[in-house]
Amino acid sequence: MVEPSSDRRAVFRGVINLALHDGNLTFGEKRLITKLAMVLRLDDDEPKMIYDAVIEEKELEKIEIAMGISEKLSAYEQVLETFLIHTNKTDDELRIIAYLRRAFEISDSEHRAILRSLDRQLEEIVHRNVRENIRYELKEINKRLAEVLDSVRIQK
Repeated sequence: MVEPSSDRRAVFRGVINLALHDGNLTFGEKRLITKLAMVLRLDDDEPKMIYDAVIEEKELEKIEIAMGISEKLSAYEQVLETFLIHTNKTDDELRIIAYLRRAFEISDSEHRAILRSLDRQLEEIVHRNVRENIRYELKEINKRLAEVLDSVRIQK
């Protein structure tokens, strides 16, 4: 279950837990985790500390580092972009995106706005053939995300 959160550490810990559910980290999961640590602006030592706490099943010191809604939207957009451009788009990686969407409480309309923004950015940076391929993948991923999102539950 996913608990909506504004706490940077709690979100990162949740993603680490999710990524390690099968006992290993894929290259794509590592990319998403690295990007997430960067966009959450975690201190240099925090990602390893959080990872170690997950592995050792230890609690973290309670230091809530909160995020506002615009920070959540920006973080989600940046990790989604990394997912679309730099991973194999496996279900494990897609679960991380679904998790972040639930944890950050990203609505359907916000998600669609982010996808439109990413599509506009493609116009500026990507060759036409690649752009069309990515647009097709975006549509397919959005369908798969809807399916995965239904299986990710919110804790209240």
